[in-house]
Amino acid sequence: CWGSNDDWDGNFIGQSSPPTGAFTSVSAGGWHTCGVKTDGAVECWGANIDHRGNLIGQSTPPAGVFTSVSAGWWHTCGVKTDGAVECWGANVNYLGFVLGNASQPVGAFVSVSAGSSHTCGVRADGAVKCWGDNDDGQATVPKRAFVSVSVGSSHACGVKMDGTVECWGDNDDGESTPPGGAFVSVSAGSSHTCGVRTDGAVECWGSNTWSNGDFAGQATPPDGTFASVIAGNVHTCGVKTDGAVECWGGNDTGQATTPSGAFASLGAGRSHTCGVRTDGTVECWGLGHLNSTQPSGTFDSVSVGHNYMCGLRTDGTVECWGYGRSTDSPVRPQPSGTFVSVDVGDEHACGLRTDGTVECWGKLAFWQYWGSLPSSTFASVSTGNYDACGVKTNGSIECWPINSHGPSVPPSGAFASVSAGSSHTCGVKADGSVECWGADHLGQSTPPPGTFTSVSAGGNHTCGVKTDGSVECWGANIDYWGNFIGESTPPGGAFASVSAGGNHTCGVRTDGAVECWGDDDYGQATPPSGTFTSVSAGLQRTCGLKTDGSVECWGAFIAYGDFTQPSGDLLSVSDGPYHTCGVKTDGSVECWGANGYPTHVGYVVTGQATPPKGTFVSVAAGRRHTCGVKTDGTVECWGSSDDPYGRFHGQATPPKSTFASISAGSRHTCGVRTDGALECWGRRHHQLDRP
Repeated sequence: CWGSNDDWDGNFIGQSSPPTGAFTSVSAGGWHTCGVKTDGAVECWGANIDHRGNLIGQSTPPAGVFTSVSAGWWHTCGVKTDGAVECWGANVNYLGFVLGNASQPVGAFVSVSAGSSHTCGVRADGAVKCWGDNDDGQATVPKRAFVSVSVGSSHACGVKMDGTVECWGDNDDGESTPPGGAFVSVSAGSSHTCGVRTDGAVECWGSNTWSNGDFAGQATPPDGTFASVIAGNVHTCGVKTDGAVECWGGNDTGQATTPSGAFASLGAGRSHTCGVRTDGTVECWGLGHLNSTQPSGTFDSVSVGHNYMCGLRTDGTVECWGYGRSTDSPVRPQPSGTFVSVDVGDEHACGLRTDGTVECWGKLAFWQYWGSLPSSTFASVSTGNYDACGVKTNGSIECWPINSHGPSVPPSGAFASVSAGSSHTCGVKADGSVECWGADHLGQSTPPPGTFTSVSAGGNHTCGVKTDGSVECWGANIDYWGNFIGESTPPGGAFASVSAGGNHTCGVRTDGAVECWGDDDYGQATPPSGTFTSVSAGLQRTCGLKTDGSVECWGAFIAYGDFTQPSGDLLSVSDGPYHTCGVKTDGSVECWGANGYPTHVGYVVTGQATPPKGTFVSVAAGRRHTCGVKTDGTVECWGSSDDPYGRFHGQATPPKSTFASISAGSRHTCGVRTDGALECWGRRHHQLDRP
């Protein structure tokens, strides 16, 4: 393969770094590549996530024997030996709306082609069936018989029984307006299409420029006779009749700079290309974005991360170079000894020793942590940015976290109160001890011993008031960039309550004064004078309830939403990241602040600041949802139960239990039921592994 080996942010993902072994065909997608091996199994490499980092699985093929495979933008489809089509990866668009492009069609097919957000296949009788996004008509197939079909970004083209080409879908650049005459094959790219004519000549139509209008030349093929052609994003490549590869068009990442030698087939992605050589091996080529000084000597293998590389020397020792050798904390030094393999993640690596044990080393970002290594013996190991997995000698797979939230051991017993943080939860048990679960990469879920009267879980830290009135905090004590800010370094003295925010903490002292510590970039840790009964710390803002029942807030006020503080007395107040709600003396709830969130298509109203009617005893403001306990103990929530991408989590869909108290996190909610048991709802990411 050749071309880009990076993702959309310049991080190495390896779509141009094929595995070893023999393949019969290869297909390059948006940021991943898949091939059919000689035994019919499909193997994929490159991105297995979307551009927001969500696992979607386009590079995790199912088991089975396949005759062909096609890699799309965020999904992949293949034809199995019985003619069935199986697809994997994203089945939704970038906003999370289901399109069905990765759904499994019924019936037998002879070929399949996966596009950006739709898929088409040719049935045994020559009929074409398409499924998925149809905004531009790309999934509305003409009722004719075809011998092959190729799906582009928002259009598709097929070769009919008489050799002519018919296209449908988006035609803004003429990509769906083919020339007359007979073709033996066709390939639809992003906004252009190319085909091989019966005499071996290549003809292209559609866009011939970059997105800014500058000439790129992807639709201007060279002379010569070709056996096949493949259209990528802004480049095109073809295999000539002598097996040589020739490419044309955009070459910003080297995707059109071909290696020498003979190839049997090609696959072109967004900005990389891969080919199957005549000996069955796969070669990918392209961007060399790392300018590190390479070591001298001979190596058996090499593995490349984002800015870190490791090689296995012929004597079994490992040598690494790049940013991962930095002594900045946190770093685990490279071990000595001999290894049989090494695999690099981002700026860290794991290696398999000759005795089958695993070692990991390198540099992690400040917010990451080194998980404990398994004690098993392995036959192979693979390192990702967040986890590492190995095939054990018995054939089973074991994975371990490098910087993920890790496993959770849910607590048992009765609780007096609970507090939901960003991605972890803590509760005070009936005996005054604190138990936490969920994310613990900075120690926010590892409470100290002792008895507490209350606890508050923040962004990546937790604070609690002990029975003697002192405050103790644990977890992060730094900001996003690793600078000390002290959100977990409370002052001395006695407090009546405490509230942990994003990167700051505030508490009400026994005399009613408020004191704050931690990040104060927006004034969120600079409280006003006066006496308060309670305080609530949000992301970059804090609100407190004064003894006269009025509310006073300080810190950042984002540009959207009505932040006019209500008049009248309140019994309690809860400050979320972008909005605030309070219970008034008559039991009604009043909210102010953001009532939605901005997106690239405009402001989306979710309603977290629009409370329902009724009488409440308490309220908890989350990120884009709010929940309150009514006088009968039932919980009512309002706002969004989805994440910003339209995926349902259910944080605003409470259970039908009765509760004594509740706490709302970013995308989950937890409550203490009247029987003392905990119940949580919303996103399950260990923080919901409740008793």
